Amino acid sequence: MAADGLVGSWKLVAWQVVAGDQARDVFGTEPTGFLLLTREGRAMVLTVAAGRQAGESDTERAALHRSMVSYTGRYRVEGDEFITTVEASWNESWTSTEQRRRFRIEDNRLYIESAPAPSIVSPGTIDYRRIVWEREPGS
Repeated sequence: MAADGLVGSWKLVAWQVVAGDQARDVFGTEPTGFLLLTREGRAMVLTVAAGRQAGESDTERAALHRSMVSYTGRYRVEGDEFITTVEASWNESWTSTEQRRRFRIEDNRLYIESAPAPSIVSPGTIDYRRIVWEREPGS
């Protein structure tokens, strides 16, 4: 699929972590998020859990950090894979890495899956992410 089909603004529908045959909505059943993909090859992602509360203390701010994913970088398409070279991230372990995802577009939805890898939500385990985005009107 051509990269042109990815260009635009996408609103998050679902963000799941799959380990074995178990899928979990780790950010709740109604997370908030946006994926922006420019024609020039820039990707920006922000995903936050449902029901977050403002935080002032170190503990509250750490909980906010654990309930989000955000990064930006240059992306390219190779066949059915969407690859982002991360330039800045909510988690420095992602900065300067390539995040490779399989994707497909059906109607106005973008389905993305990561390859199995060390978990970003359950350290010490292997899982993959299943993410569904919906194209925003006019995008």
